[in-house]
Amino acid sequence: MRFNAVHPVLAAVLILALAAPGLAQDKQTFQQWLEHYEAWDRLEKEYARESAAEAPEAILKRAQVYLNLNSPDKALEIIEMTPAFDGELEARRLWLGGQAYRGLGDLTKAVLWYTQASKFMTDDEIKRRFGSEPSLDTIWHDVWLKMYWSYNANHTLTRDSQKEALDLVLSVGRKVWDNEFWNQVSSHINPGQSAEDAKTPTQAVSPAVPLVRAEDTQRIAQAMAAISLEKFEDASLLVSDLPQEALLSFWNSILTFLQTGNPPENLNVFLEGNYLKANAFWAGNLLAPYSKSRAEWFLGNPDSAAWTQFRNNLLTMSPADADKAIENELGSMLISEQTSTLLRNFKLALSLSNGDFETASTAWNSINKSTLPICLRLAGVLAFKEHLNKVLPESPAQAYALYPILTALSGAGGQEAHPQTEAPFWTAAPADQLQTLSTAQYPLDRLLLLAYWQQRFAKEPSVALAKRAAYLFDDSSFGINGLLYLADDAVKAKRLQLGAFYLNRIDEPALPANLQMAWLDAKTRLELESGRQATALETYQKMTATGEPIPVMTRLRMALLYQQRREYETAQKELLAMWDARATMTTALQAETLFWLGEGEQAMRNPDKALDYYLKLAWQYPGENIWALTAMYRASLIYEKRGKYETAKRLLTTVVRNAARKEQKEAAQARIEAINNKMGKPEAGAEDALVYPF
Repeated sequence: MRFNAVHPVLAAVLILALAAPGLAQDKQTFQQWLEHYEAWDRLEKEYARESAAEAPEAILKRAQVYLNLNSPDKALEIIEMTPAFDGELEARRLWLGGQAYRGLGDLTKAVLWYTQASKFMTDDEIKRRFGSEPSLDTIWHDVWLKMYWSYNANHTLTRDSQKEALDLVLSVGRKVWDNEFWNQVSSHINPGQSAEDAKTPTQAVSPAVPLVRAEDTQRIAQAMAAISLEKFEDASLLVSDLPQEALLSFWNSILTFLQTGNPPENLNVFLEGNYLKANAFWAGNLLAPYSKSRAEWFLGNPDSAAWTQFRNNLLTMSPADADKAIENELGSMLISEQTSTLLRNFKLALSLSNGDFETASTAWNSINKSTLPICLRLAGVLAFKEHLNKVLPESPAQAYALYPILTALSGAGGQEAHPQTEAPFWTAAPADQLQTLSTAQYPLDRLLLLAYWQQRFAKEPSVALAKRAAYLFDDSSFGINGLLYLADDAVKAKRLQLGAFYLNRIDEPALPANLQMAWLDAKTRLELESGRQATALETYQKMTATGEPIPVMTRLRMALLYQQRREYETAQKELLAMWDARATMTTALQAETLFWLGEGEQAMRNPDKALDYYLKLAWQYPGENIWALTAMYRASLIYEKRGKYETAKRLLTTVVRNAARKEQKEAAQARIEAINNKMGKPEAGAEDALVYPF
């Protein structure tokens, strides 16, 4: 063999070594090699050791590594602690910041950081970078809408800066995704734009004959004033004269909710009348945040016995006497400012509920409207055509939360807050027009969009739509259901940290009973998957305390956990509760329930009861092969132990004949052979018949 010749196998190895980036050590630095194998944790340490660790490139590399490690909080810490760079480096820093905020679930801040990054990019680079970021088009759409709704609810000095941010986000949206939505909303919020930029909106769908007459609006205002005093019977009488069935049903539902916290169970009247927004209001339950407590809607402190007695005393008086009593109290030098405010608000509510609009108007113009109970704010808006901004809370966050509710309810009462950009509340249109109405004709209408997304989600639920609902409608039951859907999906996929993230975004104590059950159910399953059995048991006990129906699969898993912990009686209670509800279960689950009931009885040394369950299972569910045959095998062991060898063999023979798994066949055959050995050879002439010993 010549030394300058290369063996063919060795040559192939050398070629592979040169071709494979992981093996070509002479062409890669250690950092490049680590990057190839995505050893991000080690790579970050290498960057930190560099002599130029504080250089912009090194800082950005470290931030990128933490994003690759799914640690956006650490990446953001590096980015925010770093002073601004120049030019392209600053664009990268801001872009990484946007990605970090997106990783933390804060889409609004992510979009604002991306927007700032765009200031350091060319138009071509903006289109390339923004267009290639996954799902950024839908995020941009939803964040801008949420910012716009917040802008509508803002009446403070920060409104101008909000408008500036809106315009910046809009500008990027039009530049990257030049579609009907961006052009149309641009013409809505900047009506002075050039004619060629504005596109003609889709022809409007004419609403049905207006349901709410002027006198109906006044009666609704009186009813809301009465509710502020917790005079529910008076309010019910006031709305009972509303002429249209849908209108009457809607406001009766409002009264019921404010009294009990429960939304209406039947929405057929809205569906049959094609009242899309009224149906969406309740189907998405915009009032969900008030399910546990409606104290903010009523005048005074409902839990104060002194206030209740004072209020009730005034309500027993004639309107003139009550007004005189209030004026006498107000003339006292000893009352506090708080009491004085309460009395003035009471005078407004009493006069308005009694239909004395002149006195009520005087009272309305002399009080601080932003501190009134919600019922009185709405009553004043309807009775005196007040602008919503005049009654919103001073706190921007509180104003944002209340604004969509007041907007919807004022529209339902006959006064539209945004007639130019939103469909009338009582617009009647077929459900198949929802997409056109919400995306082309009224793209800024919150309730129409809610209705359209509910329609889509009911037909084909998806993680993508659940994410959008959870972000954009986070203050409604539809948004909460979106978070629960995401949590459920994450737990099923064993992405437990992500599941916990979604659950922690929900204010569980404020949830209505049905949503609280769904939250506890997801939390229980998350804890079981995490191996925290004791915590799961505590959560499950909270589930049972709600009195709501428990999901059957969760009940089964907890029953098996109780059996595992040798708490057999508790396990049997859970399984028997499942068996009582078997009509709602599949036959496979019914068969499994009987099997575990048998197992529980056998563990408690009740072989007779165990046999009952095993044999009933084998007889009733022969098609559920795995459970039926396993039950027959278990039953055969009991019969064998009792010396009932023939019965045991018959059961085992069926198992051998029907078992799909080789192991099951072999185990059953082995038991048959063991039983034959116990029985010995039959005596000559012996028959399977009754034997008389004497």
